[in-house]
Amino acid sequence: MYVEVRSAGEASVQDVENLRELAVRAHGVDVNGISAALQASGLGTVEGDHAWLDVEGLRRSGPAELTQWREGFDGMISYAGKQGWLNEDRTRVRAHLEHLG
Repeated sequence: MYVEVRSAGEASVQDVENLRELAVRAHGVDVNGISAALQASGLGTVEGDHAWLDVEGLRRSGPAELTQWREGFDGMISYAGKQGWLNEDRTRVRAHLEHLG
C-alpha cells in the first residue's frame, strides 16, 4: 500500500491489497507539496524525512466488506506498533517518503 502524491493538492491511496509495505511516493513534488497534499486529502502530515499517515484514512481506502483484508490491515498496523512506527495514541503510522522523478 502506498500514498501517491502527484501535485501539491492531490494524494490517493494505491495498491491497497499490498499490506507488506507502506510508503508515500511523490512524483515531482517537493516536501512542502507532499505535506500540503497529505493535509488536503486528510491522509496525514510530513515530519522530517517521514510521513505520518492517518490509520483510519488508510483503512477507509480498502475494501471494507472484506474481513480478510481488514484483518490483514490490522496486522500491518500491529506490526508497525511493535516497530515503534505508531504515534502514542495509535492513530498515525509512520511511512517513508519516496521521491520519484
